[in-house]
Amino acid sequence: MTQKIKVGFYLHNQGYPNIDLRFPEKGNPGIGGTQFTEISTAYYLHKYYSEKLEILLIANITELLPSSLNVYHAVNVADAAEKSKQQGCDLFIFRFSLWTDELYQKLCDLNIKAIARSTNYFDITTLNQISDCPQIKCHVCTGQEQLDLLRDHRIFNKSTLIFDPFDIKNFVPKHEILKQGNTVVFLGSLVTAKGFHVLARVWPYILREKPEAKLIVIGSGKLYDRNQKLGKWGIAEESYEANYIRPFLSDDNANLIKSVHFAGLLGTEKIEILQNADVGVVNPTGATEVCPASALEIQACGTPVVSAAKLGLLDTVIHEKTGLLGNSDKDLIRNILYLLNNPQVARQFGENGINFVKEKFDHKLISKQWLELFIDIYNDKLPQPQPMKENYFYNIKFLLEGLRILKKYIPILRNLPSLMEIAIYWRKKSG
Repeated sequence: MTQKIKVGFYLHNQGYPNIDLRFPEKGNPGIGGTQFTEISTAYYLHKYYSEKLEILLIANITELLPSSLNVYHAVNVADAAEKSKQQGCDLFIFRFSLWTDELYQKLCDLNIKAIARSTNYFDITTLNQISDCPQIKCHVCTGQEQLDLLRDHRIFNKSTLIFDPFDIKNFVPKHEILKQGNTVVFLGSLVTAKGFHVLARVWPYILREKPEAKLIVIGSGKLYDRNQKLGKWGIAEESYEANYIRPFLSDDNANLIKSVHFAGLLGTEKIEILQNADVGVVNPTGATEVCPASALEIQACGTPVVSAAKLGLLDTVIHEKTGLLGNSDKDLIRNILYLLNNPQVARQFGENGINFVKEKFDHKLISKQWLELFIDIYNDKLPQPQPMKENYFYNIKFLLEGLRILKKYIPILRNLPSLMEIAIYWRKKSG
């Protein structure tokens, strides 16, 4: 029998001391999508490939995690690398955004093979350090649009794409749902980066056209940190509430208008709400999104998504097939009203969405891709370059790809900075 590959996953979960994470197959119980997919990836790899892999979950908080996994405690990411080495792991997996100088030194000292997993967009200094760190054998992007932005950066040579896994089983409606044509649901954290303020800003305009419309908001300013202090309405940090939410959703007495309900943080109980909704809204700014789990959850429930035609939404929603994507407040209003007023279209988009999530993000498919990557890295093989998505003119991808090819064949050009580095430099200089 071939020796098992031993893999240590670091889970940064110190913000969730009392959340029950033992059963990933039931769905996200109300934590950040990044943290949930770290757990579910490890869980499904063990479930399907325990004869080939030995999976360790190294976490800040070790209670209420899947009983099938070997769990170890770590104070931080550098400590997790140390624990991974102590336990004899062949590979150590960590989140790109947790990179520190301490981790860099630890990886060098331990001489352990590591894989950096990116679930957000890049700090250029970290990107360069990870690119140059010989212990990091692969950089895994969780979105195609994210990966394509790196085509002219040297890290592309050790980068690959693996979407986040999704288990659709508990989300698909078990019987036909007769939707009412008036319910919109927002799903996401109530922080600036997740864009709820844009939906709040346009909601009065939607009510003018459709007075019977209802908005249910699933999420909270505490999604990423249960200790976060909230504002007057108890939904988000006070300055965000006061400046970006309450001015648009208050009645004449400064109370929340009747058409809006804040449901707070929900676990699996959110599924029924998403199934019964007519439209689901995900981060209308599109900012920071790589592989937004909220878009997958909504579509898996048979509900169309409305959002921005940007970044990770372009990977997780098919415009005019599983939802509608736009570029402005006017687009957001128009797209929501169109689906509310055309239930047959919304129903077809919802059916398409279920099939789309099944085909592209199925947890079995994603687990197989991770296994193949582990085998390659274990055997000192670099990931194969992946083709560019065919929206060549979005984010000037054609130019990034052209520069990548030039750098590949003309060595003197390889020291040139990537376009992303140049853009960040000029933004800092002009700002």
